[in-house]
Amino acid sequence: MKHFFFLFTLFFNPSVALAQQSLKFESTLAVEYFHHLTTMLQVDPGPGWKGYYLPKDSQGFKITSINGIVKNQSLHIGLGLSYARLAQIDGALAFVDMRFDFSKKRLAPYFYLNPGYSHFWNQYEGGTGSFNWENGLGARYRIRGKSSVLASVGLAIMQQGSMFLTTKVGYTF
Repeated sequence: MKHFFFLFTLFFNPSVALAQQSLKFESTLAVEYFHHLTTMLQVDPGPGWKGYYLPKDSQGFKITSINGIVKNQSLHIGLGLSYARLAQIDGALAFVDMRFDFSKKRLAPYFYLNPGYSHFWNQYEGGTGSFNWENGLGARYRIRGKSSVLASVGLAIMQQGSMFLTTKVGYTF
């Protein structure tokens, strides 16, 4: 047992220190605008059908907070929580945020991917929940240190295959 603690101290402590040097914590606040493009799922109305989960031609916004880690100033991985309001319907989203910056320069393009879960309190009792998927391209402008302004355009799919065009502006600190 004494040898275990010696080996643990010898190898674990330096690896934790190395990980702390290459990983940094960051937070992002973002505002996003949604514009409905299409509903990919066509429903055959039956008994108890009260309409699509989100109305066709709906528009709205989302306010998001993302917290996570950054590896080598390029790979960003975090967890996000959002409040959304689409067509006067409130919703909440939880997702994994993955972003890859293509450059370490002050102005850099990036790709993001946000798989997760969305729940909207619509006309159905208790609301409806579903898988959520969003991806897109954007640009990051580093102000100083790890503070950056983000702007992106993407596609989001949620709630019975409703597809939305999204535009997002955020600030990372």
